[in-house]
Amino acid sequence: MEKASKLSAAWVEQTLTEQQSFWLEHVQTCQSSKKCMAEYARDHGLKVKSFYYWKKRLVRLGAIVPDTRSKPPVFHKVRVQPTPVLKTACRIRFPNGIECELSHFEETGLGHLLVTVSRLLPQ
Repeated sequence: MEKASKLSAAWVEQTLTEQQSFWLEHVQTCQSSKKCMAEYARDHGLKVKSFYYWKKRLVRLGAIVPDTRSKPPVFHKVRVQPTPVLKTACRIRFPNGIECELSHFEETGLGHLLVTVSRLLPQ
């Protein structure tokens, strides 16, 4: 038995249901309009998800020949900003040898850190 994709488009169109014919007409009109499917669907009050579903289904049935043309790739120049090297803004040495280097900190965070480290100091 031949696959639907090998059947002539005319034969397939004659055997389509009313619903399939409805979607086929929209897909063909969309293709000739040069609009993207999402834009066409919105303009015609169709659900975008349903539109894509039916196009895929009609391609499988052989009612639509898939568009194999692809747009050439487009390259965009990207400027990469170097990551700044963080320098230590604050260095604290405690008598017990513990050393803390801080680059980005909030005052409350620094206070908690100093209390925690001071507990590590010999009493």
